Amino acid sequence: MRRWPTWLLVGALVALGSVAVADALRGDGTKVVLRPRTHATVALITRNEPAASGLSGVLYYSNAEDDCRLDGLSLPDLGNAPPPKLRSCRFSLSRDGQAAFPDDAEWSPQGGMYAREDNGSIELGSSASHQALHFPGRTPAFKPDGTFTYVHENELVEWTTSCPRDSRLFTLPVDNATARCRQVVLSPRDLRRAQISGEGSGPLVLKDLEWLSDSRLVTVVGDAGISEGGISGYREYLSVLDGGRLVRTSHSDFGEGMRVEASPRGNFFTAWFGDSLVTIRDRSGDLIAFPPVPRVRALTWSPDERWTAVATEHSVFVFRTNTGEARVRRLPIVAYDLAWR
Repeated sequence: MRRWPTWLLVGALVALGSVAVADALRGDGTKVVLRPRTHATVALITRNEPAASGLSGVLYYSNAEDDCRLDGLSLPDLGNAPPPKLRSCRFSLSRDGQAAFPDDAEWSPQGGMYAREDNGSIELGSSASHQALHFPGRTPAFKPDGTFTYVHENELVEWTTSCPRDSRLFTLPVDNATARCRQVVLSPRDLRRAQISGEGSGPLVLKDLEWLSDSRLVTVVGDAGISEGGISGYREYLSVLDGGRLVRTSHSDFGEGMRVEASPRGNFFTAWFGDSLVTIRDRSGDLIAFPPVPRVRALTWSPDERWTAVATEHSVFVFRTNTGEARVRRLPIVAYDLAWR
């Protein structure tokens, strides 16, 4: 297990490494020169671009020039694509691009099901149905195999069909009466045993998480106890765990509120404070190559993860994921939030 160094806050962002996003912190004096907005931009796919470049699909965005209306841009031809009807600066889009919610929601990789949190309660439902379940809990998420997980009384639990004989079983509506049970995936004791917080002695609280595989997840863990150096105070840890084993961890001194997002196939993840990008890493916790784009406020990956799109205050940029390639394509849109399908 390796530990990341403590992050340094510069303005609203944190350095992403010597190779990654140097200009996001203005650390090396590099500047991105933004050209005037024009609808007649350079082709996204040049003539010498390989046919299997993967730049395709629809980029959905909340239009910053139209009161956050949800719009769609087909790639690579930059044509209009019909989006779900919504007007919200921050949104969450279903895996098939047919349904959208304001703010945050988790969608099952197997399609159909969604989960979202509201004041300590979870709503679990389907975009195709008006019925939904409501029950106590927080931090809902789905594993890549579709297994639903959430935090209940500070334990990460899952609804599974692999149940011991003495388990309390239940069924879900419109689920062919499949019997399930609730099992603990991670307990506070498991988190302490993984030594996420080093010498900290306070209770550990799971604040946010995303599944990268059926066994690996990235978590935000809060510790209100004694931190390293004997200083008392709240601290959050960004940690990658696999089967309960700690892969990497680092602590943040910015206070409470870090959140994480994962790429479609779980090969990358980002950490945020509010609308400020803190770091972007691969599933092992290593920094990835990132072009010098300043003040990123939204980020999404293509479905195959070959491409990344980021939104800034004035532009949206597209570039190859984790290649170190200097070429960045600028799209003729201004967006608050993004989703690629």
